[in-house]
Amino acid sequence: MKSRFRLAIFALLGLSVMMSSCVVTKKRYDTAVANGRRSLDSLNRVFNKTVEGFNKATNSLKANNSSKDLTLDSVMRENQKLAGDKATLNQSLLNSINEFNEEKTKLVKKTRTADSLMNILALQSEAEDSARSVDEGRRREIETMLTTVNKTLSGINQSDAKAKAAGPGVIVTISNDYLYKTAAGTDISTKGAALLSKLAAVFTLNENCRIHVIVNTDNNGTAKALLDQSARKAASVVSTIAASSTLPGSAYTASGRGMYNPEVTNTSDANKKQNRRTDIVIIMK
Repeated sequence: MKSRFRLAIFALLGLSVMMSSCVVTKKRYDTAVANGRRSLDSLNRVFNKTVEGFNKATNSLKANNSSKDLTLDSVMRENQKLAGDKATLNQSLLNSINEFNEEKTKLVKKTRTADSLMNILALQSEAEDSARSVDEGRRREIETMLTTVNKTLSGINQSDAKAKAAGPGVIVTISNDYLYKTAAGTDISTKGAALLSKLAAVFTLNENCRIHVIVNTDNNGTAKALLDQSARKAASVVSTIAASSTLPGSAYTASGRGMYNPEVTNTSDANKKQNRRTDIVIIMK
């Protein structure tokens, strides 16, 4: 390419010299002009090819740059996407850690609650065992008292005196007709006094027992009179038992119910006799 440029330049110089010469023939002039034109055409072709090559190179470079720009944009978008995914994953991980810590805290609380409940259940179980032990001991005492009282009542008709276990103790029920000399009076009969003396000896065997005497009547009379009568009868029974027992005075209580606590309706003499009764309640402590 450099040699072609040189030829073109030499031709132009030759033309310039000939034109500047004082003696130039027309033939030589025409020849020089033709050579100059050929050189110029050659130069134009070379220039055009050079421009074409430059344009191709420029377009190729632009295409490469565009491709690189597209690749760079794609990489940047991917990086942005990865950064977003990373942020999402980090937040998800943080949320998971927080949830785990919350569940851990709840589990700790539940464990403590379970331990507390276990302790409570253990204490409750011990209390129940202790209560069962106490109940068992009291049950045996009640059974022993009932057995001893029944021996004391041996030989007496059940319609006159009987005993049964009830609640925390034993109830001895004695007919008023058997226990007192008269229906309205408070004096204890001879056989009634003998029975109360024997019962007092039984009560003395258990110094922790408490005695509550309750007297009931039929409906023969006014309510006020019967209440007063039953109360006085109860006091008389307590005095008789206390005289033969070593239990303290605080171990006894007495009350009269009059006609207000019948076992059966007062519609016959037999029913009225059944309602006229004295209950001696022996409470085991």
